[in-house]
Amino acid sequence: MPLHSHITNEGNLQLALWTISENSEDLKKKLSRGFQEAAMEKRANQANALHYLASRCIIKEIFPNQLVLLNKNEFNQPTLLVNQKPFHISITHAADMAGIYVSEQHLPGLDLEKIDPRIARVKHKFMNQLELDFAGAENQINLQTLIWSAKEALYKVYGKKELDFKEHLQIHPFGLNQTNAGTFVGTIKKDNFFQKHNIHYQIISNIVLTYTSTYDAEN
Repeated sequence: MPLHSHITNEGNLQLALWTISENSEDLKKKLSRGFQEAAMEKRANQANALHYLASRCIIKEIFPNQLVLLNKNEFNQPTLLVNQKPFHISITHAADMAGIYVSEQHLPGLDLEKIDPRIARVKHKFMNQLELDFAGAENQINLQTLIWSAKEALYKVYGKKELDFKEHLQIHPFGLNQTNAGTFVGTIKKDNFFQKHNIHYQIISNIVLTYTSTYDAEN
């Protein structure tokens, strides 16, 4: 599992991306010691277990030679204990990549999505009119994929489900940089809850990566 990148961000956030090259049996061996998860035996033996196993192996690589316990909370969101110390965690995968994002202090949001022109068919289901105004054209597949991915990352930060992607999540207008990497702004607004986040992005071959940075309480 070659490391694609390992990013240390603000607020003790760590993000790790991997390109998956092993088969399921190889990945199971990596998890044979020091990793615990209630659903592991069932999930590890399913036909689509490769992404599941790879993401868990990344956790072990970030926390080598430590006891790792992964659970789910009441909202079915992952929670992490490392040697009994709690961490927030976000997990994602797409195509041949998997990633995790962990923090002691902050709720992290991470997402990977494969770029697919078919997203144009469903853009009206997750993009509101303001987003369609700057990214709704037929040739804006990358922007539409980034908006979907960013909203998935924000959804993970909120962590309580019952969010409408069009109504409660807003991506502020932005354009793609020539480097295929940059930052834009997204907000979560539902009832009395409001947060504004910087969202970092990269386009890696045919995959988009988005991840949140620390919530800026001043804005």
